[in-house]
Amino acid sequence: MTAADSGDLDRTRQDIQHTRAQLGDTVAALVAKTDVKTRLRAKATARATGLRTRAATAAGDLRQRLIRAQQSARATTGQLAGTGSRKASERVKPFTHKVRKTATRVRDAAKARAQTTGEVETALVTNARTAITKIGGTARGKPLPLLAATTAAGLAVVAYRRRRSR
Repeated sequence: MTAADSGDLDRTRQDIQHTRAQLGDTVAALVAKTDVKTRLRAKATARATGLRTRAATAAGDLRQRLIRAQQSARATTGQLAGTGSRKASERVKPFTHKVRKTATRVRDAAKARAQTTGEVETALVTNARTAITKIGGTARGKPLPLLAATTAAGLAVVAYRRRRSR
């Protein structure tokens, strides 16, 4: 054998090894295509991962919407409570004025009639009953201001408790 023949022999051996490697890769690819169970698992895993990602994104979006809705509700509640409180104060003013006026009359009447302790007590009781009757009649005749004041006080208590609980 000559040197040229030995070079051709080496080259032929390399070609054979290269062809065997390509043939092995081709066989592995064919086996992978025929392995339906593994291919389905891979697809299922990929789709499950995609669904988890979409669910996490949707949950995050929903959480953000919920936070914005809560903030909006708090702001609206605060505005309504402020408006209700102001309106209740405006409507309660006439009652407050009447109560103060009546209390002053009761005191003045008690002082004017007071000669003895018994007369003072009787005058106070009588004037207090008269004042209570007048105030009750006014509240029955116009219950809206009293209701507004009660509602405003209730909203204030609820808002105070929520702030303290945080």
